[in-house]
Amino acid sequence: MISKIRRVYRVIRNTHISFRLLRQSPVVQIHRDGIEILTRYVDRSSISIVDPSELNFWVLFRCLLTAKFQMKSYMAAVIKTQQPRVVITFIDNDPTFYLLKSLNASPVYIAVQNGLRHNYAHAYRSGFVDHLANAGGKDQLVADLICTFGKGSSLFFENHIHAKTLVTGNLKNNLLDLDEPKRPDFDIVFMSQHAPFDITNSEETIYLNNSSVSIHKFYEIEGTVAKFLAQFCTDHSLRFAVSGKRGVEDVFEQEFFSKAIDNLPFIFLPRISGHSSYVNAFNAKLVVVIDSTIGYELLSRGRKVAFFSARRIGESRVVGEDRDTCFGYPNVYPDNGVFWTNYAETAEYSRILNSLLGMTDAEWAHQIQPYTEDLMVYQPGNSAFIQMLQNEGIPLKNEGSQRA
Repeated sequence: MISKIRRVYRVIRNTHISFRLLRQSPVVQIHRDGIEILTRYVDRSSISIVDPSELNFWVLFRCLLTAKFQMKSYMAAVIKTQQPRVVITFIDNDPTFYLLKSLNASPVYIAVQNGLRHNYAHAYRSGFVDHLANAGGKDQLVADLICTFGKGSSLFFENHIHAKTLVTGNLKNNLLDLDEPKRPDFDIVFMSQHAPFDITNSEETIYLNNSSVSIHKFYEIEGTVAKFLAQFCTDHSLRFAVSGKRGVEDVFEQEFFSKAIDNLPFIFLPRISGHSSYVNAFNAKLVVVIDSTIGYELLSRGRKVAFFSARRIGESRVVGEDRDTCFGYPNVYPDNGVFWTNYAETAEYSRILNSLLGMTDAEWAHQIQPYTEDLMVYQPGNSAFIQMLQNEGIPLKNEGSQRA
């Protein structure tokens, strides 16, 4: 009993407690992330948010009386109270969501993929696939539908979770309306994936299955690729920039690249808004990434993207083992191709850059055509997602109905 009280105290200590009475709601969203997408199509008054950062006192009290205080039990109790038609989440990598249907089967449970699902993490055996296995695996984890980036992601989720899938692409990417510049400011832009903190004195370790690497080695490729690109652009009289992943206030990111690139010329473009990275990418003739989601988003839009997917965590990169950092994961492709390589070799980098810079738009479209459906589709306006909401009987705003 004492341990239970301590656990409850730890949960609510930094949590906002709401005393409002819950009402019935046609849609319950688990976690508030993604609400700006959903409210483009569904009226905000029709959506109730269940987020661990804010607990309802009355539901919490009932859970404590029945000795069932686990987050999944709390969420299930809220869902039972609000009797929604659909329960949706945009945090597709939360295993708790996939346990809810076994506690309350009535609503339709829908997850929306919002990122690539690699299995590496900051602690041993704590990646996404590890968490799914620890939560019971496919025998215990259930959803009615998972909206995915592409066919490869659909197969991945179907292998780990009992669910049907719908390929929708990345909903945020599908909503971005960016104009093609008349003359790009840069020839090559490298998309940073720097950690959200200064790694200079960090002693963290990155784990993947039974392999591990220091955080410095994990991010080392960011610096070596940036320096290679800076030298390549200098040698070929090309304009080069690094697009930052972190905000203007995070000076450690610019310092990291300034140190790596040394005295070679480059422009650093800090992240100034939620879509500034896309603007930077559209302002380049060619974009280079390691293994970031934005690379696949740009590819889906037909942009020229080079993938230098040579980040290493372990020595073993056989099929199905430690290949999370390889190009196209969870799909399996050869270790090099027209626009990608899994090898940290400057000759490979040069081969790809020279090929892509000399390639016409028509040639590029032909080269990527076999891959986009598997990697990530592009559906402007999110037509498949809207149609799915309509099929589930969710009242849509006029804008959403017209777009469908």
